[in-house]
Amino acid sequence: MKTTLADSPIEVVNAEQILQSSDGWTSFSRLPAWTEAQFAKGDIGRWASFPSGVRLRFATNSESISLNVHVYRLTIKTIGEEPGLAGFDLLVNGREHSTQQTLKGGVVRLTMDGPAVTDEEYIRGEAERITFSDLGVGLKEIEIWLPTSGKVEIGDIESDQEIFAPKADGRKKWIHYGSSISHCVEAQRPMNVWNIHASRSLNLNIRNLGLAGECHLDGFVARTIAAQQADFISLKLGINIVNADSMRERSFVPAVHNFLDIIRENHPSTPIMVISPIICPFHEENPGPTLIGANGLYSEPRSHDLSHGALNLPRIRTLLETVVSKRKDSNLFYLNGLELFGPADTHLMPDQLHPDATGYRLMGERFATNQGALLARLIGN
Repeated sequence: MKTTLADSPIEVVNAEQILQSSDGWTSFSRLPAWTEAQFAKGDIGRWASFPSGVRLRFATNSESISLNVHVYRLTIKTIGEEPGLAGFDLLVNGREHSTQQTLKGGVVRLTMDGPAVTDEEYIRGEAERITFSDLGVGLKEIEIWLPTSGKVEIGDIESDQEIFAPKADGRKKWIHYGSSISHCVEAQRPMNVWNIHASRSLNLNIRNLGLAGECHLDGFVARTIAAQQADFISLKLGINIVNADSMRERSFVPAVHNFLDIIRENHPSTPIMVISPIICPFHEENPGPTLIGANGLYSEPRSHDLSHGALNLPRIRTLLETVVSKRKDSNLFYLNGLELFGPADTHLMPDQLHPDATGYRLMGERFATNQGALLARLIGN
C-alpha cells in the first residue's frame, strides 16, 4: 500500500516547515517561515533545507518499507566537485537496522569566493526508490533519518502493511546549535552526525540546528530555540564567526550574551552548554576569513594595524569561557571544543576544517563519555 506524508500518520521530527510542492514532493526546513524575512541572504535558508536530524517516525507490522526520493546533493566548484554520500538510516525499535545510499538524484552546485557563495544552481536529477527490507514480523517502531548532505524530497511511501502513528517519544529533549561541524554534511549517513551519535548514547531526543557556515548568533535562531521545549541546550559557537570574519571582539562578546539572554527568557533554568571551536589548524593563529586556494582552504596573517580585535580560535575559546564565567549562571557550562577534537585528531580532517565521518563519530563518543555523568545529574536521564 502507498501513502504520502501528508496523508499518513507519520510523524516528522525536527522540521519547522513541511513543504508540499505542486507535483507531490515533500521537503523540509529546520527554521520556521517567519525567520526568512530576517535572513541577511539566502544561504541560511539553503542549509536549513538540508535535513540534518530530521526523521520520520511511525509504527507498522510491515516487513518492508520503500520511499520514492530525490536528493539534491551538495557540490562546491573547485573544492568538492563530486557529491558526497547521502544515506538514509532506518532504525527498528530504536536500534540501527540498515542504511540506504541514494545513487541518483540531482545536485546543488555552489560557487564560492572565500566564505561567500557567489552562485548556486539546483540541477534536478532522477528520482529513485530506496527499500528497507527484512524488518522483522510484528508491530514495531520505525525511524527513518534523512541525509545531511543535500536537500531531500520525499514522494510516496510504500509498505506491505498499514502504517500507524508512533508511540510518544518520552526521552528528554536536547537542542543543539552550531556550524557545519554540527550539521555534518560529510557524515555520509545520519548516524555519523556527532550530536546524533551522542544523543543515542545518552538516550536523548535530539533537535539539530547545525547550519553549515551560518552559525552567526542570529537572533531569529535564538528565538527559534527559545520557543522549543528543551531539557538541555548546547551551543557550539565561534568557527563561522572566524570563517566569515563576521565579527570582531567588540561585537562578538555582546552577541553571545544577547543570544543567551533570548534563550533564558523562555528557559530560565534549562542547562545550557557553550562549546568552543574544535581544532582548525589554519585558524589557530591567523584570524579569518577562510580563503580558497589551489591547494584548498587556508588563511592569511594580518598586519599589526589591521589585527586589533580580529578573532582567531584561541581568542574565541578564551572569550567564550569568560562569558560563561561572568554570567554567574549555575546552569550554564563551558566545554572547550578541543576536548572533542584536538591537535592529535587532524588526520581525520581532510580539509583541515571539517572532520570526516570517523572523526564525527569520535566527537560524539567523546561528548557522551565525558559529559554523560553531568547530564545525568542535570536532567536525570
